[in-house]
Amino acid sequence: MVVVNRIATAFAIGLREQARNYVLVALLVVLPVAFITLAFAVTQEVSMPVRTVVDGATATVHRPMPDVHGVIMTPITSALIAGLAGLFLMREARATDGRLAVVGYRARELVLARFGVLAALTFVVTAVAVGVMLVDFQPTHLWWFLAAMLVLSATYGLLGMLLGAVVSRLAGLWIMLILPMLDVGLFQDPLFANSDPAWWVTLLPAYSTVRVMVDAGLTDAVDTAASLGLGVAYLLVVAAVAVAVFYRTTRVA
Repeated sequence: MVVVNRIATAFAIGLREQARNYVLVALLVVLPVAFITLAFAVTQEVSMPVRTVVDGATATVHRPMPDVHGVIMTPITSALIAGLAGLFLMREARATDGRLAVVGYRARELVLARFGVLAALTFVVTAVAVGVMLVDFQPTHLWWFLAAMLVLSATYGLLGMLLGAVVSRLAGLWIMLILPMLDVGLFQDPLFANSDPAWWVTLLPAYSTVRVMVDAGLTDAVDTAASLGLGVAYLLVVAAVAVAVFYRTTRVA
């Protein structure tokens, strides 16, 4: 019971820290509208060829350009904000958790509390991004789309934590601003994928989950369930590395 109370206290401290992070709050309010809503508003209503999986095989289908932009801009937004949230969380934890360790908190208690905060932020970020998207576009299979969004957001949140542990705040900001744009907005965008992806593209964080989002958002049947499983496996690997790094950082602090 004492352990649970200590974890709950550290979790509450972490949430208050993030609520006072006005940059993160502003991003959560501004970016979904700026990226997602404006993408729908400025995109011409034209049909575009999209490479995706249909009946188990890669095929080209034609879908309205605004819908395609919605499917891509929504995960870009969520990944970017979640990644920055993870970055901020780690940078703040390196100071706060050191003080908590001095008063008797164990490293595993701090790890559970901080990753609980990241999970809560991931749900909020995903809910806001998808909620803004639903104003203009409804995926064909919403729950599959939402599941893939959660996995992608959590993966980028953990990557943000890893960045926060190894680079400065400024460097982490620049990396996390650029990485989702390149990963989701360029290498995974079905409008740019005219052939089978290079092997290194399949190693990027968004590869598996964006395949599911494109399939769930723009086709009548979900043929990429296995890709979601790969996305979860990718998430678990990143989570294991992040836990190890966070635990070591906390022990050192």
